[in-house]
Amino acid sequence: MQARSLLSVLNYRILIILVETLLVYFLYYKYNFKLSVDFTILSIAIVFPIVFSITSAYQKRQDALFTFNVLRNKMIELSNIYFSVEGTSKADYQKLFKALSKIQSLVIKHLVQDSTEGISEIRKSRKDIFFRIDDDKQHYNEREKDSLIRVKNELFQAIEKLFSIKHHPTPKSLRKYCLVFIYLSPFIYNGQILFVNSIDTGLKNIVSLIISSLIGFVLMALYNVQEHIENPFDGQGMDDLDFEAIQMNDYEQLG
Repeated sequence: MQARSLLSVLNYRILIILVETLLVYFLYYKYNFKLSVDFTILSIAIVFPIVFSITSAYQKRQDALFTFNVLRNKMIELSNIYFSVEGTSKADYQKLFKALSKIQSLVIKHLVQDSTEGISEIRKSRKDIFFRIDDDKQHYNEREKDSLIRVKNELFQAIEKLFSIKHHPTPKSLRKYCLVFIYLSPFIYNGQILFVNSIDTGLKNIVSLIISSLIGFVLMALYNVQEHIENPFDGQGMDDLDFEAIQMNDYEQLG
């Protein structure tokens, strides 16, 4: 799994930037084109926006993890309160628990597979859960009723927040800007590398070429890392949510 996640950073963009870097380097070398440019421009124009995007994407991942844990805990809390009410049967409790488990499965399916048809079904289930609770209202006192309705509302608020996190990514314009400047960057730093390498020797040319390729590789790899963190639900990155470990399981059912 880790090897696959690491290799997923190596995609067609890496190949494009490396080929572009080599072509620009040899083109500049052939025509003796040298350009004195402060590498600080790379930090301002490329590195800083990429780091900002990675930080924003990681915060989004943390929010998703926290919100799913809230969802999980609210499901368990709702079923526990329902179970503890005097007069509710074990069969009714099991029906509620299974209904909550089904909602969780639909939420995970939508987050992982982007199954849009499940959203309406999940939102309709909000009424179903309410009516299931309301059917036994003769057993509740006011405190128990308020607790059940409050926890139910907090549960679906967590679901809606997960949907918002899924469908509202970090700024697309900033990510497109970073990608464009990464593709343009070989035209900037190759001129500077050749300007510094004023003595034309075979070893220095090899080292310069390696450094040039390494810069392009690192910049594009950082962009790919950001893209993987951007969607913490699809299981493609090493830091994505592990739903198998954090979801509510049947063995947590009471009775």
